[in-house]
Amino acid sequence: MQTTHQEPLGHTGPRCTWRIGDDRRLPALEPFADDVRRRDAVVLRETLWDTDDRVLAAEGVELLRSDTGWWIDRGAGPVPLTGDLDRGAPPADGAAPAGTDDVPRDAVEVFLRGRALRTVRVRDTTTVLVELRGRDGRLRAEVADVRVDEGDPDTALLRSARWWALSDDGRSGPVARAAERALADAAEPAADAADAARAPRMPPARRSGTSGRPRRGSAAAALRAVLRSLRADLVAVDPRVRADEREAVHDLRKVLRRLRSVLAAYRGALDRGATETLRAELAEVARVAGVARDAEVLRDRLLRSAARAPEGYVDALTLDRIGSHADATRSAAARELRRTLRSATWFRALDHLDDLVERTPRGPHADDDAAAFAVRRIRKERARVAKRLTGGVEGLEDLHEVRKAARRLRYALQAAGSAPDLGKRYLGRLQRVQESLGEVLDADHAVVAYRQLAVRAAERGEDTFGYGALATTEHAVVERGWVRARKVLAKL
Repeated sequence: MQTTHQEPLGHTGPRCTWRIGDDRRLPALEPFADDVRRRDAVVLRETLWDTDDRVLAAEGVELLRSDTGWWIDRGAGPVPLTGDLDRGAPPADGAAPAGTDDVPRDAVEVFLRGRALRTVRVRDTTTVLVELRGRDGRLRAEVADVRVDEGDPDTALLRSARWWALSDDGRSGPVARAAERALADAAEPAADAADAARAPRMPPARRSGTSGRPRRGSAAAALRAVLRSLRADLVAVDPRVRADEREAVHDLRKVLRRLRSVLAAYRGALDRGATETLRAELAEVARVAGVARDAEVLRDRLLRSAARAPEGYVDALTLDRIGSHADATRSAAARELRRTLRSATWFRALDHLDDLVERTPRGPHADDDAAAFAVRRIRKERARVAKRLTGGVEGLEDLHEVRKAARRLRYALQAAGSAPDLGKRYLGRLQRVQESLGEVLDADHAVVAYRQLAVRAAERGEDTFGYGALATTEHAVVERGWVRARKVLAKL
């Protein structure tokens, strides 16, 4: 029986595989090729790393080490890992992660949260290759006899698996077809189809200590579903921030804002003490992420500012100086954010989020109908936006408060899911409000930054004309943005 196969280290998979449930020998392949070459067995040893309480197994994640390096398997096959960017750097508040120094923890620290790692399983993969070549010496097909033995280093063998795999040159010629028929005949009777031909994998562990789930259709159940989805987004973006990937900080801020907005908008579905504690912890991390994101925006905005300035007003030396400052500021802010993600504050926030999802502590409105509860809460969020608008939008601080209120309303509407129409047709308008007001605020931030840099340049005796040109250009963007913002707010 042919099955798909996932190679232990994620290399390109063969065309056909057969699960072998015993120690039978490969069929004779000499009749099908002019030259059959049998290679010596190659043994690859992998060690599976986890905590004593199997935190990674509970998340369905495998951290592997072999002669070829470190790998991570999140369920779709192993992916190679590189070293951590800040290996050996201290965390923000003394919560130093424990464990072996050379382990690339950043890819899984969102689950480990400072816990020590050790080898929990040893996996030996033994591969014997048989090459089938034509008369001209060209490789026509290749057969692999693969056996995997996996066990706990402190106990007896846990599991073994074996399969045959056939690869060809992509043409599926007569040699490959004949070898496929011989292997298929020799592999019968087939193993159970449910027992896939792949390396053994530690099954996800069950979390303990969880209470009864909230009633379906209740406010608590609806909020829990939203938090589960946001948790998945959070644990996906955390390693990207640690690896300093582009747009990762922006994506982290979006998830943090959504979490805080949803917890605030739907107060009462879960225990308020638990949700407010989490909001405060997320706010502390969001503040550091905001500094890092502001530095990224300023760096990326520099060329746009220069392109808007009159030709010849900003010389290359000024752009180089500002660009170097922006790059240095962004790098320092990114390091500080990564340091914060190794802190006890971040680990506590993640623990509290897990507690909300798994234990679901009940609030006073936990058993309310989810749709009716959403209607009431979104009505409050609308009133909150209206209050901000009624108070007048005179300065940038007012603009920022309106933008935050509109954003929270948008996130609350999106979190309502399949509830009756609560104004979701206006989601696009709310997003335009957020984008329009954000452009004004970003331009004003650039104005302030260019003026501050001009002061420093003047203290060093440098020409500050270009700095002034950039600040004036961005100030014009602020003025135009105010006009658009007022039009958008009038429609809101």
